[in-house]
Amino acid sequence: MSSSLLWAVDVYGKVYSLSTTRGRWERDEDTLLELKRVTAGQRCSWGIGCDHHVYLNIDPGEVPIRYREETYENQRWNPVDGFTDVLLPTDRWAWSDLTGGTAQPLHSFLLPSNSWEWEGDWYVDQVCAGGDPIETGGWEYAVDFPANFSREKKWNSCVCRRRWIRDRIYKARGSWTKIPLDHPKQPPLPLSDVSCGGWEMSDQPGRYHFLWGVSQQGQVWFRSGILPQVPEGQCWEQVEAPREVAQISAGPGDLLWAVLWDGQLLVRTGICLDSPTGSSWVVVDSPPVKEGGTIHVAVGVSVVWAVTKDYKVWFRRGVNSHNPCGSGWISIGGEMMMVDVGLNDQVWGVGEDRGLYFRKGVTPSEPSGRGWIPVSAQWGHSKEMVQPRSVAYGVHTENAHFPVFLHCIRFHIFCMKGSMRWWRDWKPYRWVDVGVALEQSTNVNGKRDAIFFIYFTQYDEKKYLHVFISDVTVLVPVLKENSHHAFAVYTSDSTKQRWPLILSAQTEKDMADWLSLLAGCCCEARGIRGTPSRQALWSVTSKGDVMVHEPSPCLEAPAHTLPCDMMFWLQVPGHLRCVESNSLGVVWGIGYDGTAWVYSGSGSQSCAFPVFVGDRCILHTQTDGRTVYIYENQRWNPVTGYTDKLLPTDRFPWSDDNGFTECTKSTTHPPSPQWSWVTEWAVDLAFSGGTDKEGWQYAADFPVTFHGNKSLKDFVRRRRWVRKCKITLTAPWQEVPPIPLSDITVLPCLAQSSMEQVSVWGLSDKGDVLCRLGVTPQNPAGSSWLHVGTDQPFKSISIGGGHQVWAIARDRAVFYRGSVSARNPAGECWYHIPSPPKQSLRQLSVGRTSVYAVDENSNLWYRQGLTPSYPQGSAWELLSNNVTKVSVGPLDQVWVIADWVPGCPSELSVPGAVCHRLGVGPMQPKGQSWDYGIGVSHYQLVLILMSAPNGTVFPK
Repeated sequence: MSSSLLWAVDVYGKVYSLSTTRGRWERDEDTLLELKRVTAGQRCSWGIGCDHHVYLNIDPGEVPIRYREETYENQRWNPVDGFTDVLLPTDRWAWSDLTGGTAQPLHSFLLPSNSWEWEGDWYVDQVCAGGDPIETGGWEYAVDFPANFSREKKWNSCVCRRRWIRDRIYKARGSWTKIPLDHPKQPPLPLSDVSCGGWEMSDQPGRYHFLWGVSQQGQVWFRSGILPQVPEGQCWEQVEAPREVAQISAGPGDLLWAVLWDGQLLVRTGICLDSPTGSSWVVVDSPPVKEGGTIHVAVGVSVVWAVTKDYKVWFRRGVNSHNPCGSGWISIGGEMMMVDVGLNDQVWGVGEDRGLYFRKGVTPSEPSGRGWIPVSAQWGHSKEMVQPRSVAYGVHTENAHFPVFLHCIRFHIFCMKGSMRWWRDWKPYRWVDVGVALEQSTNVNGKRDAIFFIYFTQYDEKKYLHVFISDVTVLVPVLKENSHHAFAVYTSDSTKQRWPLILSAQTEKDMADWLSLLAGCCCEARGIRGTPSRQALWSVTSKGDVMVHEPSPCLEAPAHTLPCDMMFWLQVPGHLRCVESNSLGVVWGIGYDGTAWVYSGSGSQSCAFPVFVGDRCILHTQTDGRTVYIYENQRWNPVTGYTDKLLPTDRFPWSDDNGFTECTKSTTHPPSPQWSWVTEWAVDLAFSGGTDKEGWQYAADFPVTFHGNKSLKDFVRRRRWVRKCKITLTAPWQEVPPIPLSDITVLPCLAQSSMEQVSVWGLSDKGDVLCRLGVTPQNPAGSSWLHVGTDQPFKSISIGGGHQVWAIARDRAVFYRGSVSARNPAGECWYHIPSPPKQSLRQLSVGRTSVYAVDENSNLWYRQGLTPSYPQGSAWELLSNNVTKVSVGPLDQVWVIADWVPGCPSELSVPGAVCHRLGVGPMQPKGQSWDYGIGVSHYQLVLILMSAPNGTVFPK
């Protein structure tokens, strides 16, 4: 039976473990082992020995821990000896790493510690070369070392290399072993306390953790490089602290607290996967005692417990990832020398009598519990009791439970109930009053799962629907008839069927609370924590909501392509019309009023997904404005002249632009309750096509083109009324004044790229071309605009790999900007590019070696013949139709927004489906087929994909 372990150290340094399967204390088999401190994480435990060495104990498992060492053998050809290891002085080493910068002969590889052993001897990697070992011997050939290698030996192949591999395996699982010293000839780091945590922050298999330590001098240290394949880590890094630290505790998430020598407390903020050591310290007052302060602190997922010098126990309320410092102390009955927090925030303590106690009644609704009960477990096969001085709870496998005193924490269920209205998606379509419940369970392995239930009654029979939270792909507010507080829940199946689950709350606050709760559960189910990574895909909906998809490394891997309908999109606070980013974390957006905004969370390691996971971003007040239009329509008759008495086949007297929807002044509202009117209704005299002095336009009939001058043949007329509205939000977006923009583009690049400045180009609302100077990952807003001269106003612009800048003018002419580079960011001159025959382009996107464009008829075009010597290309090739937007990534990945996709019902034929081009590669630059993803259903959802993630797999 699988088991979990509770570790303890007695006053003599002996190590004991209490197993869920055996129900008794057992001493470690190493009788010479003596530890001062022990801390447990997921599948491993750490301890500090009396000899000051740090010890590691990894839980036994069926899958071995294996690490692969590699080195490359390099040779160059000469006319006398052929291929030989005698290289040029400017070449790489004869044995080196992949880049050639480090010498790596075979004899230089040593085992890092006695816990490892070689699994075999060195051998040549035949798979790397891709050929038959008899024919190639594992060699790859190229013209020179920086060039691309291939298995084929050509007439101009002057260099070759082959990869040598040797695996080592970790052999010390299930026993306490010393971790290697950073400097073998120096004594070990004298640590007085150690704590591991953070495993719930990792989304990698095995969930590696973070290890923190405190030295006897009060310094804080962090063990870097701990990975599933490198369980011992690499080295200790000092983390500066404002004062001397006495004790430290890390939680399974991003919480880290420390006790100072004077009894005060420190909280580390900004801890996330990208910055595991955090960013800053915050001092927190100790519990209100007369003297002495705090001597011990213990941290869980969302709880903090403390023990003061009078051995009183305190609980910190209000602690979570949003507020790691909490809000106040609560005194808990009982006296303890120390406490420790385990799985599900369960609490253990060591009393003044050196006995072990367990806190009963700890639940998510009552995290402080109800009382202490002693742990009465036998030692081995005798009646002798263990008197621990240090205790830690380590969880290794799930479905484990302690037979007597741990049955209450085997499985936790959190339930949230409420009432809503549900849009029934079968005839007769209507709103139905339903009860909803969110059930979130946590097992002993720490794995959380949740199900969302919808209970309703049909024909006096009680029924229910359910949605697995792990299947949810997007949660978005929507505008639905007779409801201003509706939101849609998409799953992968409903995405394919184009029918989301639509619910309506009673108030705006109720909708926001449910969205926040559901989104938080979705993030937990997918292990999403901290800031949107630099690899994130950004998008906006037709309502202006900003969405982010946190990708996995296999999103575009050919063997493991992630279908678009399974991509999870998370809403980020803000309101934008379009958004652009690149893999260095530079994210720009444009509001509906033309204001430029830059994401302020990119440079802040402390920023989390602001609403749903944490709100520690650099927040600003963001505003946006929209203009709402309605049309007044009239028809002429011989008796009364122009009147609102229209023919039965005419449009409504007050309507939208198409005339299909009735829109009066009283029934037309802002886009959502978050918006407010800032002007009154007024006649629009600046209507395109011209108007008379009262704002009217005339035509022979409504489908005909309107003009501003009345003639004898004009029997209908219309005029447009305009009213402006405004939205104000608190969001992680910083305004970039003062020029309103109509389009923006950011230079796509690889994640590992290093550049002094990032090229950002934009178009003003008047069509002027602008180049932003001073943009860096640390200062994404840049410093100033540089005007780039043009002969006419432009409407679309895009920059691709190698600083290729393409643009479309308002007269639909296509241009290429020559000589653009990092040193010459504005380039030299414009080159005119012919448009596709009889077509007018409206939007384009540039990748590394490809250019795609969309014309006015929603056709997608591919530019043929692009080469470094002729970057303008040679001709346009029609690739697809029904495309609204296109975005090309740094490695020529293609994503589009489609007007219509197969499987979408005819009654829902509105634009908005995200599609991904499959099979794009050097040999197939145009790809092979489309993968259809999240799109529209009862509401219009348009994702304008303009993101540039990690440079290897994602679009611009």
